[in-house]
Order: sequence, then structure tokens, then C-alpha cells
Amino acid sequence: MVDSEPHSLASWHAVLSEREVILTQPVIDQMFGLRQIEAARMLVDVYGLTEDPEGLAREKEEYQIHHLNGQIAAMPGLFDLLEESERRGLLVAVASSGARRYVAAVLAAIHLTDRFHAVVTGDDVVNGKPAPDVFLAAARALRVAARDCLVLEDAPAGVQAAKAADMRCVAVPNAHTHALDLSAADFVLPSLLAVRERLETLRSS
Repeated sequence: MVDSEPHSLASWHAVLSEREVILTQPVIDQMFGLRQIEAARMLVDVYGLTEDPEGLAREKEEYQIHHLNGQIAAMPGLFDLLEESERRGLLVAVASSGARRYVAAVLAAIHLTDRFHAVVTGDDVVNGKPAPDVFLAAARALRVAARDCLVLEDAPAGVQAAKAADMRCVAVPNAHTHALDLSAADFVLPSLLAVRERLETLRSS
């Protein structure tokens, strides 16, 4: 929905640099799609940090929200896809690993606060991606069966979560995830514009 990875990584780099930690690409690849707390736990473990993961996650969240202005943009085709979904009478939801405060700030920044029928975040579920919890919670919020849902994802953990929820999944990789393994998705498309163009086929396949 948004190209949030550069800003998220910049925020992690800023917070970790104060601890003289430099993120490596293999670690970054594992972080995509994870909830902040789960990413923080992994970082504490990988880099042998002595602090509480919850405190580290909160610090990163505060930094990211404080520096949000101008750093987040909607992915190309997002507004067109939402308009087409509305035209077809489809229910749409946000199902994000992010914390609710961050998700709300992002939606406000790109002027989409009132465009979704449900918003489910990492704060609303026990287990983050690749567990299916957030997608199943979104389906319940929309009052639709999981098998009738179509998930759009950009990271392997999200694709795994969608398939674990028994939902169809379209992978739309971004600049940071295009080289990762997204083969578990039912379809891999280059953009949200391509999703819009194939929406009828994707719904019925």
C-alpha cells in the first residue's frame, strides 16, 4: 500500500547506530513483514543486545512516527485500485503488522483514513506474520469467509501468513523485496496498477 520500507529501515538504522550496531542485508531480509516487536526480538538476539525488546521496539516506533512527515508515499496505482474496488462494491481492509499508532499516522499522511471498511494492526493480534492472525482478524472484521479474501502482499512473511489463512494472495514486490522468494503467492504482479487491470480475473480464479 505504501513504500514504507526505506523509512522503516532508516529508523532502525538511526536507533541501532546509537548502540553501535550496523544492520546487515541478511538480517534486513528477515525483518520484512515482521511486527516491530518481533523484529526487535530478532535484533536483540542476533546482535546480543542487553536491553528489553519491547523498549527497543517502542523507541523505533517513536522515532519513525516523529520523522514520518514527507517520508511515506502511496505505491503507484493504490488510489486507482481503491476506486476500482469501490466501483465493484468490494470490501477492503488494511491488515498490517505495524502498530496501530503508526498505521493511523501513515493513513493520515497519505489521506486514506476513511477509505477502508476495517483496519487491523499488529496490536490487535497475538501472533504476527507469518502467522495468519492479522488476516483472519481482518476477514472477521469484514464478516467474510477467509476463502473469499484476496490478500496483496510484498514480503515473504506476509505471503506465508495469507496462505496459512487459506486466502488467495497476490505478491506485489517493492524495491526491497523483489529479490526475495515470493513463489508461495498465487500470483506475482509488478504493480498495483497491474492488480487493478486484472482484478476481475484475480477475484474469480
